[in-house]
Amino acid sequence: MTRSKTYEYARLWVPLYDDVALAVTRPVYLVEAADGFEGFVAEKNTNLVGVLNELGRAGWRVDPTPQRVTNPSPEFQLLIDATLDEIDGGPMNAADGGSSPGPVAEFDVYAMRRRP
Repeated sequence: MTRSKTYEYARLWVPLYDDVALAVTRPVYLVEAADGFEGFVAEKNTNLVGVLNELGRAGWRVDPTPQRVTNPSPEFQLLIDATLDEIDGGPMNAADGGSSPGPVAEFDVYAMRRRP
């Protein structure tokens, strides 16, 4: 008798990833999963490898080849903007002198899966 394997799927959205520095210029990461969409902030010096390792320790297997998304749908862009604003504490972040990083429209999107 064989047991069927089931997996939970999600996608990691990495805004403004810099290939050369291997870092995210704005350390906000967005996870899109079946049960919703959430954002989390990493330390300023956290690189992408650190984030992928953290997800790996949580049981996620991350596809190492991202899909580049340069123009999310308008509906999805609204959700992204709202999430980033909420994480930043509003459109104008007082922590960085009140400067807003502006709209984020380019992402590297990594497929993720894990056994529930």
